[in-house]
Amino acid sequence: MASLSEEQRAAVLEAARRPGASRNGVARETGVSEGSVTAICTAAGISFDRSLTAAAVQARVIDLKAARVGLASTLMDDVQLARQRMHGAEDNKGFLEGAKAVAALASTHVRLVAVDKDDSPATEDAKSMLGRLALALGVAAGEGEEGGGDDV
Repeated sequence: MASLSEEQRAAVLEAARRPGASRNGVARETGVSEGSVTAICTAAGISFDRSLTAAAVQARVIDLKAARVGLASTLMDDVQLARQRMHGAEDNKGFLEGAKAVAALASTHVRLVAVDKDDSPATEDAKSMLGRLALALGVAAGEGEEGGGDDV
């Protein structure tokens, strides 16, 4: 900031005082770095309206939550497909591989849903049920592996 001329500082302050001015816009307009614009404006007691940034961030949060909900839904579809393949397996190895896939998909679903934790009883019941399912499948898969794999 020390290398800026008084004219550059004045241009920054003039641009920053315009209604709706943004730090990045002032930087682009004046050719002064964002950090210098911030320092000059802070020293002059000028702050920028961040409401548009906050609204954009909130919109992005909502979009990401919707994407996670969609992904969680498709994961449950994948769990159903994995269960069908598991039960249609021709041997123990195929069944165990299917059980592992079901457990992994169900676990991923539970973790994904936990990101947007909802403390309602219905949500807790669903997570509990999926957790028990994943645990039971993990136990079943573990028991099959202890048998030595002779049926494979």
